[in-house]
Amino acid sequence: MKKKQIFAVMLAATMVGGMLAGCGSGGDTSKSTSEGSSAASSGEDSSGGGKVTLAVWNEPPQDDALNMYKKCEEATGIKVDVTVIPESDYSSKLNQMVSTKDSSIDIYVIWENDIANFAQVGGILSMDDYLKDSSIKTDEFIDAVGKLSEGLGGTYGLPWCAATEILYYNQDMFDAAGIEYPDNNWSYDDYKAAAEKLTQKGDDGSTTVYGSTLPNTQTWWAGIGAAGDQVYDPSTGEMVIGDGAESFVTDMATMVENGNIPAPSSDTADLFAAGKAAMSWQGSWSIGTYGGDLDFNWEIATLPTDEIKYNTLHTGFYSINANSKNQDDAFKVIEYLMGEEGQEINSKASGNPSAIKSIAEKGAWKVESATTIENWDAMTDSLQAGVFGYTCLPSGVTNNAISEFNNAVLGQKTPKEAVDAASQYAKETIGY
Repeated sequence: MKKKQIFAVMLAATMVGGMLAGCGSGGDTSKSTSEGSSAASSGEDSSGGGKVTLAVWNEPPQDDALNMYKKCEEATGIKVDVTVIPESDYSSKLNQMVSTKDSSIDIYVIWENDIANFAQVGGILSMDDYLKDSSIKTDEFIDAVGKLSEGLGGTYGLPWCAATEILYYNQDMFDAAGIEYPDNNWSYDDYKAAAEKLTQKGDDGSTTVYGSTLPNTQTWWAGIGAAGDQVYDPSTGEMVIGDGAESFVTDMATMVENGNIPAPSSDTADLFAAGKAAMSWQGSWSIGTYGGDLDFNWEIATLPTDEIKYNTLHTGFYSINANSKNQDDAFKVIEYLMGEEGQEINSKASGNPSAIKSIAEKGAWKVESATTIENWDAMTDSLQAGVFGYTCLPSGVTNNAISEFNNAVLGQKTPKEAVDAASQYAKETIGY
């Protein structure tokens, strides 16, 4: 892959209008889990140890045994103040901090669509010098992580986990329909055939139980990638969709017309959890959400394989603010969080595997309450097929594309018109 100068184009949309100048800058929506965030940025601590601030979008677990930041404090003696910024504001807030050279946060946990831009503008440090003598197992990262660092021209971020996308299915419904359970090599044609057979309709012909849910924001791209489109070109920062997207959108429109999946709507109810859909394409993080709370037996499998086996990886990257006054302590915290203990605690809390293969293999991410799951290999199989795809594109571009796809599914335009419109918007927004 090319070196980091190629990323002058990549994700340019995050710079449109001046580094997301429209992000709610009037008033701080963030909050700290500890008092004294300003003291944290100065590196002072009454106990004599160091102190760093870390920004993230999700609240730390209330259970101290599953709170990796608390455990980090115990292991390193460095106070970790966690600043939680709402997910809806997260990327724009960090972009604002980087553009103003804000030094109040020492460690950013940044998303895929920001890391290249932050590295390009000098907002985060390359950690390669720190990593030379570090215990972090960088040689054991899943392939996609290594490729990302190569493209950036250095290691600007270390992945806190490796979430993926999988197929959830209702075993009771499969049993009732006499359909063999999906395995990790299930074909896309098998999926469509099963969705049709699993669909239940009332006397008036309306669907009472769908064979599958409509792809969500994440899994639309898994279907398009599996149909053969590249989705995202890391060498140029472009969104690359065409025949694959047109084919997948066409299939979804047909399945909606036949009542096998629900039409796009503003209703956010979880039909799978409610027992109103036999299958669902979702992120691996739903395993922990479901746990043992569903009223039926359920299992997981790798997403069905179409032209290729394709999966989007999801994570956040620990990175060091280039303007931090506590960079050495910041790396010590990251080193703990990326070590075996930190990663295993994170896996138990989140249900997501480590991106470090030898740690992931130990299985700390297997959610104990999800007692009906036996096919845990679906997770590792999905990770092997994982790429940093649509998540590296500006969210405005991908959200617009999904809106276009939904319009086609509803019959408001043809699949080709929807794909062409989405591609044109991406071209104009990113600038290529």
